Amino acid sequence: MEPESDRERWDRKYAAGEGPAHFRANRLLTEHRHLLTGGRALDAACGFGGNALYLAQAGYRVDAVDVSSVGLARAQAEAARRYLQISFVQADLSRWWMPDERYDLILVFLYLNRDLVPRLAACLRPGGLLFQANRNRRFLALRPDFDPGYLVEGNELTVLAHDAGLEVLYHDDGTGDQPRTSHLIARRPMP
Repeated sequence: MEPESDRERWDRKYAAGEGPAHFRANRLLTEHRHLLTGGRALDAACGFGGNALYLAQAGYRVDAVDVSSVGLARAQAEAARRYLQISFVQADLSRWWMPDERYDLILVFLYLNRDLVPRLAACLRPGGLLFQANRNRRFLALRPDFDPGYLVEGNELTVLAHDAGLEVLYHDDGTGDQPRTSHLIARRPMP
């Protein structure tokens, strides 16, 4: 029997209502909405599209990319219900072509591909922002069977951002009621 592909795994999870099966925006985004200035945004690994919906309502032109057709179908239906224009793309982000300096804002929530960070940084326009949130090693206390390769170490998001040439504006490795999630906001410097 062949191993389940990422697309099959996420389609199954979303069909079962597992994962972030809702249309709410990530709190990192809503708590830092004062940084949102409009333009073009990419919601990478968008799932059900709660962040893409939030940005479209705020006036952004949004590209929402995910490997799961199930997640995208639900996100598209919700966007249509709200009369929002969002470009939904089914693609594996590790293989999807991303144009340089296209986006003013890129979101990456609960998707970790360390090799993708430099590519995402190149997709930001000068002054553009990267918002990222990933589970950290404390998540193993809840789910000891979770693959640690998908968890960040302390300060790892900051190191990844710096290595990609980004300026860190905000970082935490889990606080308050989200101790198992690390957060980052970084900016591509102006020339």
